[in-house]
Amino acid sequence: MNTNYPEIEDIRDDAIRLRLIGYTLLVYMPLEVLAAAYNGTGPEFLHQKIRDRLDSVCRPFLPAVMIHDVDYTMSDGSRRSFRIANLHLLLNCITCANKAYPWNNWRRYALYLQAWVMYRAVSNPKFGWIAWIQAYNK
Repeated sequence: MNTNYPEIEDIRDDAIRLRLIGYTLLVYMPLEVLAAAYNGTGPEFLHQKIRDRLDSVCRPFLPAVMIHDVDYTMSDGSRRSFRIANLHLLLNCITCANKAYPWNNWRRYALYLQAWVMYRAVSNPKFGWIAWIQAYNK
């Protein structure tokens, strides 16, 4: 559980401003509930230091990660919802990359690659699926 409420509020506001897929989930969600759902980049079973490092590397994607964490918190345990939540992460990361850099900046395309790597990690049956099922069993 992340208790840095000002940071959580800033990330939520960015997700709403960018109109990311699923941003409507965040609009009326109380900050305490959002703080309980949002654990940053990476599954809960990773050590906090690793997740903190991933957060710093994935800084432009934190609004997308927040929505992804909420999706996982609301897990229904189905493979279909798992795939949809992960696809939303990919599309939201692409939106974040597009907003972060203009089309002619190489960093935008580096973020696309990073988004793809994140998508592959969360979609992995031995990594993302475990986190999905753990969230469902909570």
